[in-house]
Amino acid sequence: MQCSARQSCAAKAAVLVAGCIQAGAPRVQLTQGKGRWRGITTAVVVATFGVICVAGILGTLHAARGRRFADGRIERTLDELSQRLASIDEQVASAARRDGDADGDLGNAISSTIDLGEVLQRTLAAAGALPAVDGSQIRVRSHSGIVEAAARGLVGGDGDLVLGGPPDGKLFLSGLVNWETTDVDALRAGLVVPIATDPPGALCVYSRLSGAFDADSTAVLAAIARRAVPAVENAFRYREAQERAATDARTGVGSDSAFAEALPREIATARRHQRPLCMIQFDIDDFGEINRIPPRFHETGDEVLTDLGSRIRETVRTSDSAFRKSGGADEFILILPETTLEEARLLYNRLAFVVAAHPFADVVQVTLSAGLAELRADDTPESLGRRANQCLHVAKNSGKNRLVAEADE
Repeated sequence: MQCSARQSCAAKAAVLVAGCIQAGAPRVQLTQGKGRWRGITTAVVVATFGVICVAGILGTLHAARGRRFADGRIERTLDELSQRLASIDEQVASAARRDGDADGDLGNAISSTIDLGEVLQRTLAAAGALPAVDGSQIRVRSHSGIVEAAARGLVGGDGDLVLGGPPDGKLFLSGLVNWETTDVDALRAGLVVPIATDPPGALCVYSRLSGAFDADSTAVLAAIARRAVPAVENAFRYREAQERAATDARTGVGSDSAFAEALPREIATARRHQRPLCMIQFDIDDFGEINRIPPRFHETGDEVLTDLGSRIRETVRTSDSAFRKSGGADEFILILPETTLEEARLLYNRLAFVVAAHPFADVVQVTLSAGLAELRADDTPESLGRRANQCLHVAKNSGKNRLVAEADE
């Protein structure tokens, strides 16, 4: 097609030139002698001029056609590129929307609870969804230094992280390790990324496939850890708020509101397992006099309360619970699960010995008076507390510095 088009153009140009020659060229008549050579010369000049014209026209037509062809090809190429760029732009935007939605959904799923244990389990579930993951672990730490950890699937070790951050505890980027082993079920690959809390934690995944994790795995796991940060911090704050509300600030034992929740729960547990439960209510003898000791007065009383709280916490068993009553500055309650009257009496005697062993605030010798009651079949929290309080009043009225139990009345 290209050849015939060129031939057609050349033919048209030849006809045009021939027409010009016929119209504008002088007629030459060949004669003998000098006239003959003159005629030949004129014919050569005319023919040469015609060839030049034909060549110029052909060159012009070919160049014009080439430009039109090139312009068309460029235009088509630009159109194709524009379409491809538009398609790529839409794909990128769509992918960004999908990633944004997925990232947001992940963050919402993890942070939709303020229970720390649930936050950790949801984070592990998200990490476990990565390809080739056979197990996952997470470890975080509160400002007070309490470490919380959880694991799912195959992780190895004795509960500690197989992988972790640097020894100095500073934030790191990521860690990737592969292990050589002949055990078919053994771990062969591990990946750890930081959880950028303060102090930082760590999120790990493990696989039985060698080389299971790469840069993409690291990016995805880092995104999961990043979304877990606010959820972990919120859960820690909630727990700390609960602990503050449940703890008496002066003495460090349980608050009155914590006691109101604990006693019904402990009574229900004792009845369900048919186990004994005792309650001791006690206070500091002549605490009003302690608050009037010069020169510090109430400051001395505050120091006595703080020191007493510390001695109580060091004396009671881990299964026991100690509380400070809000109605009286110097009144305390012990809930003693799985404890009979005699066992409760022994524990109180140990506390009284610890209290009497050393002066408080370097100058004050403190004594306690206490009432002891044991749970009955028909008791409510109120009736059990009322009987323990009645025994306390008997101890106060009979000379102080003693324990009175129901059996002693």
